[in-house]
Amino acid sequence: MKKKILVVDDDRVMLKFVTKLLTRDGHEVLTAADGFAALNLLATFSPDIIFFDLIMPKIDGGKLIQIVRSMPQLKDCYLVIVSAAVAEIDFDFQETGADSYIAKGPFSSMANHIKEAIEASETPRGHEDPKPIRGLDTIYARQLTKELLSRNRHLETILESMAEGILEVYTNKVVYANGVAVSLLALPQEKILAAYPPDLFDENTGRRLDKIFQTGADQPATIGEKTPVELNGRRITIKVLPVNGEPATVILMITDVTARKRLEMQLQHGQKMEAIGTIAAGVAHNFRNTLTEILVNSQLIQMSYKDESGLHDVAGRINTSVRRGSRLVNGLLQFSRKQIKEEFEIIDLANVINELCQIIRKSFDQRIDIQTDLPAKLPIMGDATSLSQALMNLCNNARDAMPDGGRLMIKAVKEGKHVMVTVADNGGGMDREVIGKCFDPFYTTKPIGKGTGLGLSTTYGIIKSHDGMISVDSQPNRGTTFKILFALALDEKQNEQEDPPVIPRGEGQRVLVVDDEPEILNAMQDLLEHLGYKPELAANGKKGLEAYRSKNPDAVLMDINMPEMDGITCIEKILKYDPNANISIFSGYEEEGVEGMSQRAKDAVKDYLAKPVGLDALSALLAKMLKENAQPG
Repeated sequence: MKKKILVVDDDRVMLKFVTKLLTRDGHEVLTAADGFAALNLLATFSPDIIFFDLIMPKIDGGKLIQIVRSMPQLKDCYLVIVSAAVAEIDFDFQETGADSYIAKGPFSSMANHIKEAIEASETPRGHEDPKPIRGLDTIYARQLTKELLSRNRHLETILESMAEGILEVYTNKVVYANGVAVSLLALPQEKILAAYPPDLFDENTGRRLDKIFQTGADQPATIGEKTPVELNGRRITIKVLPVNGEPATVILMITDVTARKRLEMQLQHGQKMEAIGTIAAGVAHNFRNTLTEILVNSQLIQMSYKDESGLHDVAGRINTSVRRGSRLVNGLLQFSRKQIKEEFEIIDLANVINELCQIIRKSFDQRIDIQTDLPAKLPIMGDATSLSQALMNLCNNARDAMPDGGRLMIKAVKEGKHVMVTVADNGGGMDREVIGKCFDPFYTTKPIGKGTGLGLSTTYGIIKSHDGMISVDSQPNRGTTFKILFALALDEKQNEQEDPPVIPRGEGQRVLVVDDEPEILNAMQDLLEHLGYKPELAANGKKGLEAYRSKNPDAVLMDINMPEMDGITCIEKILKYDPNANISIFSGYEEEGVEGMSQRAKDAVKDYLAKPVGLDALSALLAKMLKENAQPG
């Protein structure tokens, strides 16, 4: 039976020999000098048999077989490899997918092997004998083929070990793709080979690549250098590199920069948080001073007017408000992650969420369906006020994303030693760019005057201060889901109501207060007198040093940030004058603010009390300082 046959070989002598042999037997024969020429012919010619050389430039026989096998019109085509390489010991010819194999040798022997292969093509697939390698006994130019094959494997090993995706392009078609490129493109290799490179990428990237190829691609070019392009969920850059001496050949190098960009974003976010933390620390210091003034004076009212229940209750409510204000200051300091974790206690997160939902059900648009799915108890170490604030920020974000109503779901589940809290809405969602910036301070997509851009940033800080993790998943018009992970408390017992604290009183000991706020000094004077101490006051470090030398106080409460001489300098000078000085720091800054203090001074300072300071904490501190100082050393 006469066959339609395609012969693909870069050896002109071999092409001439096989063509003459087959046409003499009446077969219709077309030839191609390489894989590209073969693919062009296969667009209009459907052969019964294809003879392939294995080692050819650009697209070799093995890759060409992959492409042919993927073409539906050639599913029944009989494929024969004609190559000396099939005789190599480490060559796995079965993996090529060919139907028969002929080792190149003397033409007289090859003529018989080619005819045998044509006869074998008549046998239906699945019924033929095990595929033989014809011509092993008369192999031609074995050593030369071995060297060529070894060189080819060496180069492929190098390319396959690279971290970048590599596409070799010849006459605007892909002739080679390493494993990384195949993985990044998420396409079968047979779909990549012989493809026009711009067709492998999205429309925008393809358009930019097409422009490069249309202008000749004779100069190096980079796509995505400043702003990486998207490829199957990854962020990549594409370098177009022409090959010297081969004008028709171009290398595309695809670099996955996803991890690098993520690290850069984390670094930028960290820098932003550090900057806002510095600002927050300054604001917190001043605010804490004000809160201290209010708290001290309200407690003085309580002490002075014990018999007037109405006034006493008002002062108590003021104290509660001050402590709430103090917690808000701590929330502000979440920007710099300076929450004092020693203040955390075991709280029931389920109760925090339930109380929050009671509030939002009354305040949110009734068209928003608020649903919860919570266990009975979720004990964690934390601060209920700040966590409620963090979750409220997420709920407000969800509300703003659903102006016409929708569904807000708050769910929590225990996962081993952790609890996963999910806050999900079906609102407008966020695109990838917004997701990448949503936790940045002052970033907002809301109109001017409608948002500060601090809500999610504050939430991020609060969660981090609780050693938690927060992530966001969102798509435009498909809603947003925030997931928060906390560690469960080891002890599930809730803190019992504590008895009112016992207020220790002094016995006329002299206490030096060094602070640049006149209102605080006045309030502290009254408070210390009520507690049974003799107060000495100084408005800055310089005056504090003079007062210490002249008054010889039993205890010192030292502010840090003051004019003329700061608290750290004053402490250092006092200790030089009196190494046994009894000093505690009393400041609106976090404890990290004393980093400039010498180790000697740090060791000498008895304690650090952050403003605002209540009566119980102050009296307990002074009692502790004076007791320790009275003990023989």
